[in-house]
Amino acid sequence: MLAACLAAWAFCTACPHPVGAFTLLTEDLPPFNYVQDGLPRGPGVDIVIQVLHRNGLPVELGDIRVLPWPRAFNQALNTPDALLFSTARTPEREGLFKWVGPVMHVTVGAVVHKNSRVAPRQWRDLQGLRVGTVRNTVGEQLLLEQGVPSALLHSVTTPADAVRMLAAGRVDVLAFNIHSTLYMMEQGNIDSAEYAVTMVLRQLDLYMALSRDTDDALVARLQSTLDAMRCNGGAPGTSALARIARPYAPFFTPDSFPAERNCPRIGPPAP
Repeated sequence: MLAACLAAWAFCTACPHPVGAFTLLTEDLPPFNYVQDGLPRGPGVDIVIQVLHRNGLPVELGDIRVLPWPRAFNQALNTPDALLFSTARTPEREGLFKWVGPVMHVTVGAVVHKNSRVAPRQWRDLQGLRVGTVRNTVGEQLLLEQGVPSALLHSVTTPADAVRMLAAGRVDVLAFNIHSTLYMMEQGNIDSAEYAVTMVLRQLDLYMALSRDTDDALVARLQSTLDAMRCNGGAPGTSALARIARPYAPFFTPDSFPAERNCPRIGPPAP
């Protein structure tokens, strides 16, 4: 009996990890991904879930781990079969993951109070300013690449903390994605009309970032599925991606999502 059990154990340990058994990781970053009624929501969540479902991967909202970005990013780097979203695809990150996307587009900008004495419009204008960032995000990486001293960066763990820091005047400028910044101002009863984006730092594509150990064939299938979700059959606004994006229209401009394509649509048209 013992020999049989040991043989079975040896066989199971040699079995490959089930394809598609992802550890799903994201952050609470409204309006892209956020927690509502205890579950993750948002266009990023909906798109990723739909891509996985169309590939026969039975994931549910409750399977998604919502963590502060630095922790989510670190876990994605150190957890086999991880899928982190929605992740800006940058040269610094290129070799860290395999990529499926783009899922959405994002604009990273410099946000200041309109009554501020500063209004940075070029990289050199940031020198000497107190700059707020969210730790390990693209905004922070861009500043360091451009030579802004790390000593000038006031890094916090969450976007909400970063917005409150700007509103309280503890920093001169916030370098972060403008969609989340303005959304969180509204949610925190901070008048977004009192703030301005004086400088676009970069426009980026957001992707699904998969562990380097992810099977290449699976990555290709996921990419093919996402591409097919952009097809509208020649009728604008009827693709699967358009259907997902429509409820979030108040928070995003149309160009925040990958453009539709005139190709055969799979599945029912968007209502």
